[in-house]
Amino acid sequence: MTTDNPGPRHGKTICGGTKRDRKRGGTGEPCRRPAGWGTSHAGIGRCKLHGGSTPDHVKHAAVERAKQAVAKLNLRREVDPHIALLDEVYRAAGVVAWLDEKVRSLQETEMVWGVTEQVEKTAGEFPGVDTTSAADLNVWIKWWQQERAQLARVAKMALDAGVEERRVKLAEQQGALLADVIRRILGDLDLTPEQQKKVPTVVPRHLRLVAS
Repeated sequence: MTTDNPGPRHGKTICGGTKRDRKRGGTGEPCRRPAGWGTSHAGIGRCKLHGGSTPDHVKHAAVERAKQAVAKLNLRREVDPHIALLDEVYRAAGVVAWLDEKVRSLQETEMVWGVTEQVEKTAGEFPGVDTTSAADLNVWIKWWQQERAQLARVAKMALDAGVEERRVKLAEQQGALLADVIRRILGDLDLTPEQQKKVPTVVPRHLRLVAS
C-alpha cells in the first residue's frame, strides 16, 4: 500500500483514488479531493471515500507525516522517522531544563542589561578591551525562549506523526536528565566570558550529534 499522490491541484496534493463511473460501469478520473480529505491525516494520502480511513492507510500516512517532519527539522533520515523525532524531543528537553536553571539564576538587572560587544585593541595609545553594554534581553533568555518553542514544535510534530503521547512524555523526562550533565561539564571547564558567548551555538550542535 502507498500513500503517494498523483500530483498537486492548485498547489495542494490531491487524493488520486480512482473514481467509479456508474454510467459507463468502469473507472473514471482520479479523485480530485484534497489528500486525506475526511480522515485524521488531512493533506496526506487517500480521502475517506477511497480507503483513507483504513487502519493500514492511517499507519502509512503517519509514517509519511513523520518523514516530512524529519525533513523539515533536518534530522537524520537513516532511522525510523518516529525515532528521529523522539531523539529531537530528548535533545530539546535537555537544553530547556538546563536553560531553566540558567534563567532562574539571573539577577533582575542581568535580564535586560548586559554586554553586547567586546573588542580587543592591541594597538594605539590605550590597548585593552573595549566593552559595549546596552539594554537588551539577555542572550540566555533568548536562547531559552527559542529552545522552548523548538521543544513544543517537535513534540507536536511527533504526536501528529502518530507517536504515542507516553513515548513523547518519556523522551521529555529522559532529556531533562541532560541538564545536570551539561551543567557539570561547563562548570568544570571554567570558561572565559568570550568562550561562554559561544555556548548557545556549540552546545546545541553537539547535542544534536549525540542524538544522532
